[in-house]
Amino acid sequence: MTTEADWDLVRRVVAALPEGTWTSYGDLAELIGTGPRQVGAFMKDGDVQRAYRVLTAGGTVSEGFRWSDGRSGRDVPELLREDGVTVSAKGRADRSQRMSVYDLKLLANELEQDEA
Repeated sequence: MTTEADWDLVRRVVAALPEGTWTSYGDLAELIGTGPRQVGAFMKDGDVQRAYRVLTAGGTVSEGFRWSDGRSGRDVPELLREDGVTVSAKGRADRSQRMSVYDLKLLANELEQDEA
């Protein structure tokens, strides 16, 4: 069962993604022991800073992606490019810039050490 502490970890990890990187719903789900759909629902409603840097496993914006504050007109691939992520003309982020679950675990450990 996913706890509020798990969702807080998702918020913190996504906010701390290094420039030029992105991650997937599945990677975050594996990090906290839930499913990608639950992560997607949380990203939509959980007030997650830089949620646009969470993509499908294939590196594309999810069809269900919505801004949590209801804004529209923001081009996610352009925002990713501004953050240093290489995005193809077809809207696919460079796989070499993906933070895997292993990378996310290392980042989470760094965040915990910084707080200690």
